[in-house]
Amino acid sequence: MDFKLLCFFFLLPLISEAQTFSPPEIQGWEQDDEVETFDRDNLFNHINGAAEFYHSYGFEKLYVTRYAKGDAEITIEAYRHADPVRAYGIYSMERPPEASVSNIGVQGYYEDDILNFYTGAWYIKMNSFREPDAGSGILLTTARKLAPELCSEPMLPAVIGAMPEQNLVANSRQYIANTFMGLELLGSAYRASYKEGDEEMEVFVIERESPMVIEKLVADYQAFAQSEDQATDQKIYLIEDPFNGDVYLRKAGKFLIGFSGADLPELRNKLGVEIEKALGK
Repeated sequence: MDFKLLCFFFLLPLISEAQTFSPPEIQGWEQDDEVETFDRDNLFNHINGAAEFYHSYGFEKLYVTRYAKGDAEITIEAYRHADPVRAYGIYSMERPPEASVSNIGVQGYYEDDILNFYTGAWYIKMNSFREPDAGSGILLTTARKLAPELCSEPMLPAVIGAMPEQNLVANSRQYIANTFMGLELLGSAYRASYKEGDEEMEVFVIERESPMVIEKLVADYQAFAQSEDQATDQKIYLIEDPFNGDVYLRKAGKFLIGFSGADLPELRNKLGVEIEKALGK
């Protein structure tokens, strides 16, 4: 699937993106007059137990709209997040590994009675009740109408797009908002899994404000792991993490490209070069 790449949204002021949610008309369905709204202060009233997780991905506002046709129902939940990267993040964390994704907005998937997609800073969750084949029918039709109204130029986050398709484990590209690999010092990161034969390796990219911040992060990581600076033949540095095993790091300006899991030197070097090139380094 081909996607344009997205630099951070604040660098692209010309992209038209809706700031509020206008419920779509669904032909043959009656919309409830009230659109429920939730913000950071009361999101727990709608998704108690999951609100803090959504907060960690920059949740700002939720609009809930309900429709009825006889005894059938449709509900649309429109979550607005602080930026497209974090909207992608929450979507990617909830997307099932086995999902068959398609270009709904930027990306989405559907089953018999649900359809979820994300576009711009919006994460949309749609579900139905007592409507046969709703996912591939009325929900898909509605989503394709709604998506361009929310964001006119849907694009993947640049780092996600920089992760090559070859050897990629399906639906493994994610954005982790904080505490990557269980370590607060690593903060947020993009990650994906790659397979070679029966072995699997995790690739991650950490982006920070400047190369200096990356240098400090690596130094802090080395101090935490009590690991000396060890260079490999591929000029990738090795950290012996007591919790995550051997972690290989490749500095690339304001990016840090990392590898953990199976030790696959050829694939590691190939992916490192390709990702660094795609990021413009």
